[in-house]
Formats: sequence, structure tokens, C-alpha cells
Amino acid sequence: MPLEVNKHVQRIRRYQPFDVDTSEMIYELQADWTQSLFPVVTLNYLLSAIERPTAKTIVLTGDAGHGKTSLCASLLAGLRVDAETITPEVRKAVFRELAEAGDASRPIGRTRSGRPLFILRDLSELSVQAGAHKLVELLDPADGGVAIICANEGQLRKCAAEDDSLAKGGTGRAKIVVTTLTEGIVRGQLSDPDGTVTVINLNYQSVAADSPNGGLIPWVLKQWTTTQWSRWKPCETCDAREVCPILANRNELSDPTRGPQRRAAIRDVFAAAERTGAVVTTRQALSVTSYMLTGGLSCENVHAKYQWSHSNRLWQAPHLYHQALFGDRLTQQQRHLVPAFFALRKLDPGKVSRRQVDDRLDPDTASDFPPADAGSYLQKVRTSRDVQKQAEQLRSVYTFLRRADFFNNEDGKDRFARMGLLAGDDFVSVQDKNRDPADTRVRDRFLKGLEAVQGIHRAGSNPDFLILDPAFFTHRGRAAVISRRVPSKGVEVVDQVTQWRERGRTGVAPEMQNAVEWLNRAIYIRIPAVAPDQDAVSVEADLLRFELLTRWAAGLRSEVQHEAEIRGLSGSLAELADSLNQDDEIQVLAGNATRKLMIDVGDKIRSVRA
Repeated sequence: MPLEVNKHVQRIRRYQPFDVDTSEMIYELQADWTQSLFPVVTLNYLLSAIERPTAKTIVLTGDAGHGKTSLCASLLAGLRVDAETITPEVRKAVFRELAEAGDASRPIGRTRSGRPLFILRDLSELSVQAGAHKLVELLDPADGGVAIICANEGQLRKCAAEDDSLAKGGTGRAKIVVTTLTEGIVRGQLSDPDGTVTVINLNYQSVAADSPNGGLIPWVLKQWTTTQWSRWKPCETCDAREVCPILANRNELSDPTRGPQRRAAIRDVFAAAERTGAVVTTRQALSVTSYMLTGGLSCENVHAKYQWSHSNRLWQAPHLYHQALFGDRLTQQQRHLVPAFFALRKLDPGKVSRRQVDDRLDPDTASDFPPADAGSYLQKVRTSRDVQKQAEQLRSVYTFLRRADFFNNEDGKDRFARMGLLAGDDFVSVQDKNRDPADTRVRDRFLKGLEAVQGIHRAGSNPDFLILDPAFFTHRGRAAVISRRVPSKGVEVVDQVTQWRERGRTGVAPEMQNAVEWLNRAIYIRIPAVAPDQDAVSVEADLLRFELLTRWAAGLRSEVQHEAEIRGLSGSLAELADSLNQDDEIQVLAGNATRKLMIDVGDKIRSVRA
């Protein structure tokens, strides 16, 4: 049998921006027009938004790579034919038209109600001054039409600021776009009060959505490994199939028994990365998934290894999917091309040592392709250099085994802990609407962590939360003035959607969660304000910040390493300080003991235990 080159592998490799012979990872440059598209919910939202009678301008914003152009193309295709009859020819046609009329100079189509549809493919293609004029023009499209504007947030704000400058001939009208964008961030609402302007912030789009289909990552893995079996048929007749890590990756991820749990574990890693504050675009997700599945190899690379040695099984280990996912073999410059690798590497289970995991690891049963020759790390050592070499080899072996076990383990309950996030399960539990309201563990730990930020370390579970005078946040001596005591009973921890609903005070569910592939990435602790007529003060925490707060609550002290994080939290807590307190009684925290200082006759200060 000959050595086969699988064209499906070549198509998958096009998503990797690391080689000079691969095309830029832009959807419209792909040659495989027969590949089905992920059914993103934003498309359905767009189709309904352009039919609203009051709608005039819809802005798609977010980082490059979220698929703004692809959304516009899918929208045009959906308006022309039914979803079931969108053919490769229709896709090619709409992309040609977007290239020709994507400057919104003329209508590119019509809505189902017959209104002209204008599309500005990329605001960044225009200068700031020209972009400002075009932005104002599309706020009121010609002939009562609807305009869709694709723009990254930076360019959008620059153009709006340019129009806001009356001295330069600006109109001041474009600021409604930035105002609506800000409202989406603060309250989760996408439209202005009149319903004429809608801004969809695709930075909230998740590639590992909290939905029945799990988002883009599980869908892509299933499409590339299991849905189209015929595309992998050339591998069945290839001479190198027994030593090919690409085929091994595909077989492990498409395995009927264990494949679903492995794909779910990959989705969980991406979801955790997004919850730690990383924005993973569609482009980055496809690049990482492509590199993971191929191990960074091409069919020709595998053939060269096979011809060098037909039976060698020691070179494949770094190219297996559970190793390639973390980009060990990529240079720092290559990782900068796909920043998602940096977020994933922070959650590498191979770097987390847990006794209950390490005790059951066995190099002989880990994989068909072992991480190293046993004779290289089990030999006797004679010199200090041998000791260092053996330690490095053992570290590499354990990293491989921990990663492999993470994705092969059927019990997914401790996945957060294996990624080094001990507070992950508590973080996710906040969005559970059926959780026991009497369970205050997350709230108490959150409050204790916020006390630790101020330098307060009290033992046990306390019924109140102490807020120091802001002057003592950064210059804490032996004693500090307590500005306010907040009863824990009035404090609540909520998820992102609940926070938006509370901020909006309208009772209307935020639109954002229905307009994008949604994943709750932050939780908030809501603490009553000083004055009864003021809004509660909310402190935001993504998964990484919550992990830090949890560890600070347990006694970890790292003021220098996390100085910026502590400064940000201190600024939020300063809003809770009671600066209007006129009492003659001052509460002081000396060490861990609370004392009262009272002013007596003759301005004498007396101290008593609180």
C-alpha cells in the first residue's frame, strides 16, 4: 500500500497561521465551500433584529476573528434562500457581493419586509474621519433601509469621538453608538430606548457556550472527526497509519465509547479559559483545534518519520491531542499569533500535582505511543548532571501522564481542581438557579477574601464584613480604623445575568444572553451601600480573581505579586466606606482584636474592648 495524503487533513491545517504555506485564517478565503457552518444564535438574532420596524442601524463589534464578515454573509444567504437550500454556489455569490458592495454605498439586499439592506464590511478600512462620516450616514440609511456595520471596538470609539468634535465639523450623533455599547456592558441591553440603534458586542461570544450543544468547540471536533467518515478513508489504506499521531488523535476523539467525554473535557478547558477573563475568538478556537487535532504535523511530516523508521513509536507523544492542545512545541512568537494558547497553558493539568491523581498514573498503560523510553529515566544516576537530567525527564513524563489522564478520566467532577482552580466548582454553582439559598459558603469565602485584601485576617466564620477606612488600605500598621460593619445577611452573590437585571431595574431579561453564544464568565458580590437610597456596590470577579480571593481567605499573602489586583479591589471597597460618620465612637482593629475609642470630657480618649 502507498503513503496517502489526506486532503481533509490539509484543509484542517489551513486554520493554522504558523507556516508560510498556509493561507490566512479568514473564512472567505477557505476553499472548502461544502463545509457546513456552525449554527450560531447571533444569526437568528440578526434576522429578527433587521425586521423590527424601528431598527435603522445594527453594529457588530468585537475583536478581529469573531466572524463578523461570516455573519453578514450567512445573513445575506439566509435572506435569499431557505436555510436548508444554502448551497456552496450561494455562499460564493454572497461573498463576491460583499467584496463589491461591502462599503454600504448601495443596498446589497433586502429584508423580508422589503427594506433596503446596507452592509459596511469593515469600518477599519476607512480613515477615522471618513469612518465618522460613514457612521453618521448609516444612522439614517437611505430609502428607510437598515444598515449593518462591522467594526472593532477601538475603531468604533475613535470614529464616534471624531464625530463628537464639533470644532472639526462633527455632528455629535455618532455617540449614540458608544452609549448603546456601554449600556450593553453595564446592563446587558443591546438597543437604545428608541430601538433604532442596536450594538452586539461579540466579545461576549463564547466558543464553549453553556448550552445543550456546548458551543463551537464540540461542534467542530465532531464535524472534523466523526460526522464525515469518508474524509478519513485515505488514512485506512496508508502505510503509515499504525504510527500516525494524526490518525490516532482522530480515532481517540471519535471513539464511540470514550470520545464524547474527551471532547467534553476539551470544551471544559476552553470554558475555564474564558471564565478566567480570556477572549477566545472563533478564529483562535479554530486555530487551536486544528493544531491540537493534527499535532502541528502534515501527512508529509508523518511519511518522513515513517520512512526513517517503520516501527518507531517514541516520536509521536508530543503530537497527541492532549499534548498539542497546550502548544509546548510552539515558539513564543507563534503563540502570540494565537493568544488563546497563553490562556490554555495557565490551566495545564500537567503542571498540577495531586496525590490522588499521581498515585494511579502508569507510563506502561497511558498510550500506544509512550512519552519516553523507560530506560532513559529509570537508569542509575552517578553525577549531579545525571540527577538534573533524570528529574527533567521524570517531569516531562508526569506532565504527559497527567494530561492524558485528565482527558481519559470518566469522572469529570474534579476537572477545575486538576487545572489548578480549587474554587472553580463554587464559581460555577453561583449560576445554578436551584442551589440552596441557605448555603452561604461562596458568600462567606468571598467576603473573607475581600477582608484579606484590606489586611484583615479573622479566624472562624463571622456574621459581619469589616470595611476599613480607605486611608488604611495600603498603609496598614498595627491598628486600623473600621469605617463600617456590614451584616453578612444583606450580602448576596449573583451571576452576570442577574447582575444585569438588578442594574437595569426594569425586570426585563438582558438581551445579550440571547444574542450571542452565552457563557457566564463573572460573578458579583452585591453589598448594600452606605445610604439606603443608593444602589448596592457590586464587586466583579472572574474565575481567576475568585480563585485569588479564595486563597487569600485561606491565609495566602502575596501583596507584591498581585498588587494591581489588590489595588482594583480596594478601589471598589472604598465606595462602601462611611465617610459621613459623625459619632464620637471610633472602632479600631488592633491585630485581630476589635476595640472602641470613645471621646470623653476634656477630649480624653478612652479605649474599651468592643
